[in-house]
Amino acid sequence: MNTILTHPPINDKSHQGWYAEPYAELHRTNDTDRFVEDESQGDYPVYGGSNVYQFSYDPSFVDIEPPEFWSVNEDVDSDKSAKHRIRGKNLRKLKRALYDAFDGTGSQVGFVNELLEEHRGKELSGADVLLDCTEYRIVFRDVARASDERTIIASVIPPGVVCTNTLHTIRPYKINPTNGDLNRSNLHSVYDRVFTNESLFVALGLLNSVAFDYLMRTKVDTHIVMYKFRESQVPRLTEGDKWFDFIWTRAAKLNCYGDAFEEMRERLGIDVVTDPDEREEVHAELDAGAFHAYGLDREQTKFVLDDFHRVQNPRRMTEEYFEMVLEKYDELAENQ
Repeated sequence: MNTILTHPPINDKSHQGWYAEPYAELHRTNDTDRFVEDESQGDYPVYGGSNVYQFSYDPSFVDIEPPEFWSVNEDVDSDKSAKHRIRGKNLRKLKRALYDAFDGTGSQVGFVNELLEEHRGKELSGADVLLDCTEYRIVFRDVARASDERTIIASVIPPGVVCTNTLHTIRPYKINPTNGDLNRSNLHSVYDRVFTNESLFVALGLLNSVAFDYLMRTKVDTHIVMYKFRESQVPRLTEGDKWFDFIWTRAAKLNCYGDAFEEMRERLGIDVVTDPDEREEVHAELDAGAFHAYGLDREQTKFVLDDFHRVQNPRRMTEEYFEMVLEKYDELAENQ
């Protein structure tokens, strides 16, 4: 555990490159007026925790539930649109970022509106918000126990999908306003991507690794508490780092299947793995690479694998799988 804790917290913004800022996008109770249960009445799905599994966003490779809720586009009925509700929530975050970036004083609303009136002739509005669901993004289940087969269950989901609080979203954008943005008809240009295409999947691979799961099991009862996730340590791998390419390529090959990820496959220039046996081997390679990235030696790695909680009917975490991970660890150690 001491070796794992030498790495920076996943939410530490002082390091170069990516970081993870989780939040709840919608609430099943407070926002229930934005959901419909009939798919034919909706324009896009509303995901919850049961709708994803590790590297999976539909039932193609693992038995997960289809979406329970759907919602409508803003131009159809803004009063019933989940995306419109999210836009309103995120408007406050954008307003605060503008206020802070330009040394605001007094009322936030008054300062920001006067600033924009001066530069572009109109006040701040919902159209200025760039929704997180316009980009591929990482999500992870809220409900988790140390006695489950896996504690952290994360996936990258396609654009256009929104999520309830049972599926935490990691923000794909950070707000970075400059003077040049103030003259634009909307403020979408203030949104910078937190992740590159590749670092999105290195982060996903590390989150879904046995090593990170082993850490998180010491912190959870029945839910992934936000602050405990934010403070948890991961190797902050960026392009050029050892194990960066090894981990992101395997995570992407597992997650980027189907028509919904055609654009991402083109961005990355990869082919996906669809054969079940090959997927298990790639997953084991990823786990082995993550142990190396954490700096765990063979004895430590074997201890984690031996100590990892077993369930009676595992989906993947069988004795054979743990043995495969250790074999892959040894192969990688020999080839370093």
